[in-house]
Amino acid sequence: MKIIFLDIDGVLNSRSYDKRRDWTKQTDIDETRLPLVKRIVDETGARIVLSSTWRTHWSTKADLCDEDGRYINDVFARYGLCIFDKTPDLGYSADRRDEIKHWLADGGDEIEAFVIIDDYKFGWGDLSDRVVLTDPVYRCGIEDEHADKAIAVLLSA
Repeated sequence: MKIIFLDIDGVLNSRSYDKRRDWTKQTDIDETRLPLVKRIVDETGARIVLSSTWRTHWSTKADLCDEDGRYINDVFARYGLCIFDKTPDLGYSADRRDEIKHWLADGGDEIEAFVIIDDYKFGWGDLSDRVVLTDPVYRCGIEDEHADKAIAVLLSA
């Protein structure tokens, strides 16, 4: 199984998106970014695991999702995407790297390849070669070059 560890803020939105989005509605996700995620999934067969702080709103059981979790499911579904799982919350002092490593350890031998798509630049350590960094400040979050790199990482295993 191939896995995409997906962040939301900074990957599926950006400062430029914030300038044009409708702040009177729930529009936290820039839907123009989702076809890029869909391309990664379609070309690799990877499954999406939420590594974002948004994961606290989402559950594998749809009826346990709160309003934000339902929003994520609805937006992703419009693009033929679904979330497979989420990383665990290991507490305030844990970093995303530890949460991803914990999830991978529980995944066992089924995991053949993974990529991490995030905008956080620091602390990836031994996972650095699997990280695709986006730029939400000066760019648009995930872009074609990030999708290309994610596909290459997933297919190089």
